[in-house]
Amino acid sequence: MNPAEIRNTPGYFYAMAYWLAVFIIYWGSNKKNKDKKKWIISGAVLIIIVWFMTITKGVTKGWFLGSLFVVYLILFFYIRMFFHCSWIEAAYFCSEAVMTGEFMASLCWQICYYIALHFTGRLTHLLESMCMLVVYAMVMAAAWFFIRLYLCEQSEARIGPRDVLVVTFAVLSIDIVSNLSYIESDTLFSTRNIWETFLVRTLVDTTGIILIIALRFQARELQLRLERDTLHNIKEMQYKTYQLSKESIDMVNQKYHDLKHQIILLKEEANSQKSLEYLDQMEREIKIYEAQNKTGNHVLDTVLTAKSTHCQARGIELKVIADGKQLNFMNDMEISSLFGNMLDNAIENVEKQKDHSKRLIRLYISQEKGFVRIRMENYCEEKVKFRNGMPMTTKKDRYLHGYGMKSIQKTVHKYNGSVVASQENNWFMLRILIPQQE
Repeated sequence: MNPAEIRNTPGYFYAMAYWLAVFIIYWGSNKKNKDKKKWIISGAVLIIIVWFMTITKGVTKGWFLGSLFVVYLILFFYIRMFFHCSWIEAAYFCSEAVMTGEFMASLCWQICYYIALHFTGRLTHLLESMCMLVVYAMVMAAAWFFIRLYLCEQSEARIGPRDVLVVTFAVLSIDIVSNLSYIESDTLFSTRNIWETFLVRTLVDTTGIILIIALRFQARELQLRLERDTLHNIKEMQYKTYQLSKESIDMVNQKYHDLKHQIILLKEEANSQKSLEYLDQMEREIKIYEAQNKTGNHVLDTVLTAKSTHCQARGIELKVIADGKQLNFMNDMEISSLFGNMLDNAIENVEKQKDHSKRLIRLYISQEKGFVRIRMENYCEEKVKFRNGMPMTTKKDRYLHGYGMKSIQKTVHKYNGSVVASQENNWFMLRILIPQQE
């Protein structure tokens, strides 16, 4: 075996590793999309990166960083198109892909060299292909298992410029140290022995993978903590809103109760038919107010009354057909949070309609076949994008919004229920199904 040939890992080892590393990052992200063009792009990128890594095999130390920079650019634009993500996210994922690809290629080539040295006596294309197939498959399987076990339910973490600088600097430093013996063999940290060169590179790349995993865990924990605190604050805020609304409505109800008695007295003292008709009209209007939003659940009644007043002030028609007694298994805070968030989202949506005749919201609550069915509908001409059956926020900073919908999901999932959103014929619909509780 020629030592010069053995020392330099074949370019297609790296090319295939980088390409597969992108799929590992894709599995662990929330950037999945159904664009069929991405597979055409993937095939083209594989050809380009194999060609580039082949022609730059064994480049001199003066061109090493330059070729590494070109690889970064290729992967950066590939991830940008494949994930449909921002520039900052693409830079972050690109550094992860480079580190993962370096680890896969170095580990595979070291194993291949070991087998050739101790068993076959020479390197062949068949041996290289078999090593790539087995090692890359094992790494991909381990990555898939890790993602399914720890990251499958991870919310989309916020990636900022500082995160990109940290991970890029770390990956570049590790990449340079791991390849130091290839760049310059006569330094304090270099080695001229082929096996030691492979071993150092693999160990340093392993450290890089551990760093990437640690950063992922840190981002996951920070995001989960942020979500937990935000959802708690949203629930507290909705409950405080309910309490304030209840106090106001109780005060208004007391005034209406007093007014009823005053009307009775005035009717007894009225001395004209016109005065009686006016007082009768006032009495009918009061009865209409007393009859509305009496669902059988006092918390739901309060929330609906407060939101109805809000809707009337903005020209929104809110239609409610609800059996509130079906919600008695939930506590006050959960009911106020669930329906407060649902109605707030619907009101915010229909307020965008310039035509007031299209400002329509419908709420239905019923019991059917052992389930509590809740359906919220609001008119919506804007095309809504969905991910995993839930709407994606259209606001610019998506990391600071969408928690109202997450709060709804959390409350429903507590009772083993399901939430599904859809859009049909310019109507946005949120369907909730909860098994009846004991």
